[in-house]
Amino acid sequence: MLLTYLRDTLWLAGHARSFFRDSQALLTNARKYFDDSREPFAITIAGAELYIITNPQDMSLVYKSTESLAFDDFIRDLHVGFGMSAYGRHTMWDTSAGKCLVHQANDLHRAQLHPGEHLDDLTQKLLGQIERRLRPDMVFPAKSSGNRGDPEQARLSLYDLCSDVLVPAASVALFGEALLRTSSTFLEDFHAFDEDSWMLTYQYPRLLARKMHQAKERNTDALTRYFQLPLEDRPGACYYVKSFEALQREAAMKTRDLAITIHLFYWVTNANAFKICFWLLSYILHRPETLGKVKEETQGCLLDSGVDIDKLLRCTLLNASFNEILRLTSGAWSARTVVSPTQLRGKILRENRKLLMPYRQLHFEEKVFGPHVKEFHPERFRGDNKPDNGPYFKPFGGGITYCSGRFIARREVLAFVALVLHRYDIRLADANPVLPRLDEQTPTLGVLGPVKGDGIAVLITPRDVL
Repeated sequence: MLLTYLRDTLWLAGHARSFFRDSQALLTNARKYFDDSREPFAITIAGAELYIITNPQDMSLVYKSTESLAFDDFIRDLHVGFGMSAYGRHTMWDTSAGKCLVHQANDLHRAQLHPGEHLDDLTQKLLGQIERRLRPDMVFPAKSSGNRGDPEQARLSLYDLCSDVLVPAASVALFGEALLRTSSTFLEDFHAFDEDSWMLTYQYPRLLARKMHQAKERNTDALTRYFQLPLEDRPGACYYVKSFEALQREAAMKTRDLAITIHLFYWVTNANAFKICFWLLSYILHRPETLGKVKEETQGCLLDSGVDIDKLLRCTLLNASFNEILRLTSGAWSARTVVSPTQLRGKILRENRKLLMPYRQLHFEEKVFGPHVKEFHPERFRGDNKPDNGPYFKPFGGGITYCSGRFIARREVLAFVALVLHRYDIRLADANPVLPRLDEQTPTLGVLGPVKGDGIAVLITPRDVL
C-alpha cells in the first residue's frame, strides 16, 4: 500500500463551540461520517488540526511509538496552566544530572500506586479515614435536609455524601491532617476548580475561566503554606509526597513551584473516585435485585472496624458493577504530539499536530459489549467472555499514560460502597426517583458528572452492626 498523508479531515472551524460543548457527540458523528470504519481521521478546529484515533489496534500502535508520538507536551502545558514559573519548568525538565524530575515523579507515582508496600500503606490509611467518616456522628450533620421526625434517619444528597466522605479522606491519607488546616475552604475550592478544570486542559481563555483559575490558585496557596511548615508540623504524608518533595528540595525548586507539582497529583488522585461511587450507588439503588445480591455477596467482607479489602476484590458482582459504571461514565482520553512523521495503517501523521484517543468512543461497541450498551448491565462483565481485559475497555487509558491510580481507585470505591450498604439502611427518598443524566457536554479527563440540577436524595438509617 502506498503511504499517504492522512487526508480524511473535517473542517470544523465554525463548530469549535460544538466540540467544547459536546465533544463526544461531535466525534461520534465524525466517525459515522467515515462509515464507522474506525480509520484514523482528522478534524480541524479554528485552524488546529487534531488526529482522532478510535480503533484499539491503532491505539496500541500509538502506545508503542513513544519517540515520534510524545506525551510530554501535555505535561508542559499543564505546568504553564497551573502557573509554574519559567525557572520551575526548566528545573522540572532539566536532564543535565540524568533523568528529569518529571520522569522521576512518574517512577515515584508508580511506586506509590502500583501493588506493593506503599500502596498497601496508603490503602490502610485511606480506608481508615473512610471508615471514620462514615460513622453516624460524622455523616448525619452533613447536608441533611431534615429527618422527618425520625432522629435516627437522615435525608441526604447522595452526591454530597460521596464527596464529603471521600475527598477529605483521601486528603488526609495523602498529606496527613495538616493540609486541611491550611485553608478552611480547601475542599470547596477543589470542587470549584475540578468542575471547570476542562477549561485548563483545553486552554480556554483565562478571561472566560476566571472562577476556575481563582479556585486553583487558592488551593496552590494552601499547598504552598503546607510545604512552608516544618516537617515535624505536618506528619502523615504518603510516600509519594515525601519522596517527591525531597527530590525537588535537592534540585532547589521554589516552594510554590513544588506546591504546583503536588497540586497536579492531588487533582488527578481525587477527581474521580467520589463520582464513581455516586454513579455505582445510584444505579444499584435503582435495581433492588442487584442491590440485594451485592449486599449478600459482600456480607462477609465487613470487619469490626472497616472492610476486608482482599475479600472485596474477589466479589464478582460488585467488581462487575464497578467495571460497568466505568464503561458507562468514563470520559477519559489521552493526547500525544506528533514530533516526527509517523506511519499509522498506511497513512502518515504529520509532525506538529495533536493526536487524541477518546476512549469513550470504544465503550459502546455492541459487537464487544452486547446489546443495550447504554444501559447498566453488570452481568456483561461476568463469565468467561467478560470484556474488562479486552482492547475496547479502556477507562484508565493505556501505554505510558495507563493510569497508576486504577488500583487504589477500585479499593476505595469497593470499600466505600460496602461500608455504606452494611452500616446503613439506605433507600431512595423520592416516590418516583429518576436516574440523573450524565453530563456528556462538559469535557473531562475522567469520570463524567451528573447534569447540573440532577441528583438523588437518599434516606439512611444506621444499622445495628454499629
